[in-house]
Amino acid sequence: MLGVALTRRKMKLLNVELVLERDKDFHRAEHKTEVLQETDDKFDEGYAIVSHRWGPDGTEVSYEQMTGLMKMEEQEREQVRQRDGYHKIIRSCEQAREDGYQWLWIDTCCIDKRSSTELSEAINSMYRWYQDAGVCYAYLNDVDEPAMPTKQNDSKFAQSNGWPEWFSRGWTLQELIAPKQVKFFNKDWVYIGNKRDLGFILHGITRIPRVVLRDGLAAKRLSVAQIMSWAADRETKRVEDRAYSLMGLFGVNMPMLYGEGGKAFQRLQLEIIRVSDDHSLFAWDPLVPRTGSVLAENPDDFRDCGHIEKVEPDKFGDALVEYIEWKTLGNPWYIRHNFRKISTNPAYRFRLARLRRLVRAFHQPFRAFTVSYAGIEVCLPVIPIPGSPPHLRVILACTDGLLLITIDLVLSGSGYNRAPRRYDAVIKTFPVFKTLHLDHHQDVNSNRREFTLDDKHASYHNFTRRATHPPKFTGDTVALSSLIEDLVVVVYANNDTGSCFAVGLGYYLSSGWVHVICDEPFPTQEAGWADFAESTHRRMWIAQAEHAQNMDKQRNPYATESDYFIKHAHLPQSTFAARVVWGRWEMDNFKVMVDVEQCPGCCVGPHEITRTSIVNFSGPDTPGLMGVVHVHVEEYFLELDGWQTRFLECSGQQFKLGDYGDYSNGKLARIGNIFDDMRVAGVDVEEPTYCAVTSCTPGFAKKIDWMKNRDDLVVAYPILKEENLVLHQPRGVFLPANEHFLLLLKDLSIHLAEKLLVIATVQCSDFYEVDEDGKRKDSGDALAPDRVNQSPEAVTSTPLCIIATPQVWKRTKPCGSRRGEFKRIREHFFSLVNMREHTRIKPCYKFVKKHQAIKFFSNIFGLKYLTNYIGKITFFTRFPSEMGTGPRSDVLHTGATEEDVLRVPPPKLSYTDSLMRHNLLKGGQQSTATKLDPRLEVALPLWRRRCKSFTERFDARHRYADERQRVEGEMKSIWRTLGADLLKHIMTTLYDTCREHDSSEATRPISSMEYNREPDSPSMIQHIKELQVKLNATKDEDEQRALEEDVTGKILWLFWCGICAEVDQLLPKVTDFIREEGNLEVGGITWVNIIMIAIHRVYDIFIGLFHQQFEDHA
Repeated sequence: MLGVALTRRKMKLLNVELVLERDKDFHRAEHKTEVLQETDDKFDEGYAIVSHRWGPDGTEVSYEQMTGLMKMEEQEREQVRQRDGYHKIIRSCEQAREDGYQWLWIDTCCIDKRSSTELSEAINSMYRWYQDAGVCYAYLNDVDEPAMPTKQNDSKFAQSNGWPEWFSRGWTLQELIAPKQVKFFNKDWVYIGNKRDLGFILHGITRIPRVVLRDGLAAKRLSVAQIMSWAADRETKRVEDRAYSLMGLFGVNMPMLYGEGGKAFQRLQLEIIRVSDDHSLFAWDPLVPRTGSVLAENPDDFRDCGHIEKVEPDKFGDALVEYIEWKTLGNPWYIRHNFRKISTNPAYRFRLARLRRLVRAFHQPFRAFTVSYAGIEVCLPVIPIPGSPPHLRVILACTDGLLLITIDLVLSGSGYNRAPRRYDAVIKTFPVFKTLHLDHHQDVNSNRREFTLDDKHASYHNFTRRATHPPKFTGDTVALSSLIEDLVVVVYANNDTGSCFAVGLGYYLSSGWVHVICDEPFPTQEAGWADFAESTHRRMWIAQAEHAQNMDKQRNPYATESDYFIKHAHLPQSTFAARVVWGRWEMDNFKVMVDVEQCPGCCVGPHEITRTSIVNFSGPDTPGLMGVVHVHVEEYFLELDGWQTRFLECSGQQFKLGDYGDYSNGKLARIGNIFDDMRVAGVDVEEPTYCAVTSCTPGFAKKIDWMKNRDDLVVAYPILKEENLVLHQPRGVFLPANEHFLLLLKDLSIHLAEKLLVIATVQCSDFYEVDEDGKRKDSGDALAPDRVNQSPEAVTSTPLCIIATPQVWKRTKPCGSRRGEFKRIREHFFSLVNMREHTRIKPCYKFVKKHQAIKFFSNIFGLKYLTNYIGKITFFTRFPSEMGTGPRSDVLHTGATEEDVLRVPPPKLSYTDSLMRHNLLKGGQQSTATKLDPRLEVALPLWRRRCKSFTERFDARHRYADERQRVEGEMKSIWRTLGADLLKHIMTTLYDTCREHDSSEATRPISSMEYNREPDSPSMIQHIKELQVKLNATKDEDEQRALEEDVTGKILWLFWCGICAEVDQLLPKVTDFIREEGNLEVGGITWVNIIMIAIHRVYDIFIGLFHQQFEDHA
């Protein structure tokens, strides 16, 4: 390569005396005076060199101008002499003469940049030129004071991080380190210090160690990452110079290829790998995590790597063993000593010793790099990441001062890419050495995928875009890549209904994915939408691997361009559902349609993924996504506007564009026409917005011989038939694909659900079938041209058409199991309130006994296990008597006062009752808060037992483990019921009570549950009866489904309000018990500490299950 081996170092130097003499008297100076002299390695005289910040274009003096100054016209010469760059040269020469130097080098005029060879040689040699110079003059043109600034000044140096601009440039890094002596001058060429005296200040500005500033790179053992960190945040005029300016610091050479952009830094890293075995080159840590090449994009990725040190081969084995012991990899038996875990397993210790010997004996193969176009081959210790087979955690031979540094890799094809760190991974596996092929290409376009977003249908229900993250996405198409941005979130909202949702478009490890989040609270201020978008982006980013994996499970492994499916997400507290249809099309790009529909009651869960019957349409644009009907036996290929399009034969049926109907047995039973419907509705179908689109039909590329002179004939070629179809003067007619027509189809979706639509037709004056020789099927040996002379006034025929179902007309089918569950809820409710006698319940409803109904609803709300945490909830036992539909119960009602409680005669005491009259935790008299409420006779003794079990985590591990397992089982059961929010409310309140125990201002718990605190139960039941009568009478399936949803929802809401009211009545009693009994001491320990330990343990279990359920939900 050019510049790799420079046998002769050519250098042009300014003769200081000649430059100054010429400038002093131009009239006496000789025209042939050569102020620049070319030297080579044999040049033994010392020289001074200049480091400076280039001025704006037109202010510096080039090589051509400096050598041709005497040949210029006087006016032109004076213009050059007035430039700041010329004054800089003269003042540098004056300073050099003062310091005793005859020669000076400055990059503005000592390199002939017209020669690419000379420029490349100069850049490759520049570090050595500065290193060999006797003195370097660093000219700070923006410093006014006679001293170096010691503090950042953001107002004065706003463009350079608060320091003089010289310190922010890429080239000045090597110009500061390489020279033995650097003198600093302000804008007036006043000396303000040298790099030895200013070492402390320069270290604070540049992060370069003082010993390196004083003695150069050889003074300290430095890692590649450390040197790279000094170049972070420095700028150059050309992108390539960020790499070229670092070549000398790493002792490498490479040719200059201006125009290659960021690839220059990639080439620099590969050159470093060829001459070094330093693993810290892979330890970069970008501000924004990304997946892609193992090489950094630019020096900024090393910004925080100034502390990284290289681990030498003979020390790597010990460092690796220390890392394994510290992380307790391999699941050893261990003891703790000074916060360190030390293994006590002999076999494990032997395994570590063997690993140490292996690394010492064969360290060279483990450290060697092999670079090729296919990648970087290296042998490294790796640990598989649990639950994600493509991911590896790789241990590098460099340290952050404490332990070895690790990075995450992910398998992509035959090589490994750098991946964002998986902080959620729990790694305990023993590392093994593995030969890896690391991808180093920065080809962004190779992994670029386009997502085309169509969200016009969402506006039909007044849902509009409110925010995106990143905010730069504003259009309808976004390009995502695994090497750059791979996730975009778009937020939609309806202010009238207070509903919102976020759609994420992602591309992760060669898999595109789409996800919907609709459980975030509606922002109260307009400015909150950006935070909403950022929050949902963060949630999806963390779980992007799971989202991509879920999509892969649904994807058809044999499908290519017809792989479409739907995500359905019901929007909480609304009748709407977000509906996202997406799929791949040409070149693995994606089409995504975002729609909002009235939820038909199909939700098995909040997010359901189903494959849809869309078949990708190849042809002119259509009004939205279409499920095209294909019947291969009756299909023909025809070219339309350059598209090879498939049409159905429909010569036996007279179809018009816009016809719709039901499709069965290969035939469309026409019901109506959308253009006729528009006319009835008063819409002007002649408006350009609704006019059909006409396409020309030049025919297929192949022409039959007898047709070559007939431009009015076009052949449609069959897919399975043998006969071709000849069309005379054909034209294609399509539905318009504009936004207005899209919304029209959306408007028609209510009464045209699941109907099929004629979206395109081919019209012609005549058509007939012919064979390859041009003979008509019904004409014997007569050639077709003899029968094609048709009159221009012939009747128009429609032999071909395209039939499809618009995606907005597709209805998600109701879930049978969900409707069955709703029916069971109504059956048990009828028995609970004796509604059968009053509402003429249909025979299809089963009769259920009252005690069975109580048990049924108790299970729906998880009351069986909620009793263990809050006390016995008696709502369903009391409900029939309170509604006047059952025998009177003496059980306490929800709104009972303390006086009502005292009127109840004391029951006969059982063992549990007698226990309730004593302090459950100490043995004394029971507190006034709970002693009179029999509903707490189960919960409080159970809390006592659990308090004891959870404080014996280390003393009685089996008892602790059994109790923890029981609590987890109870909470998992509650999570599967409608009582999940109740459990969350109870646990949060108890946890907060324990935390506030020491506070003098302890407050009563305030309920966070949303429910009607003053429900009119009789009116609600009467309304339910009226709706049920209406449900019994209706025959319309859609109305039936809507009424089923309404009746069931009102039943559950009635029960929810009653249960929440009772929970909020019991909670203060439990919290009062904690406050009153917590200060009592047992063995010198207050019981509140024991209670707090138990509640903390249970709360930790609750939080763990909450996050697990959240991940499953996502």
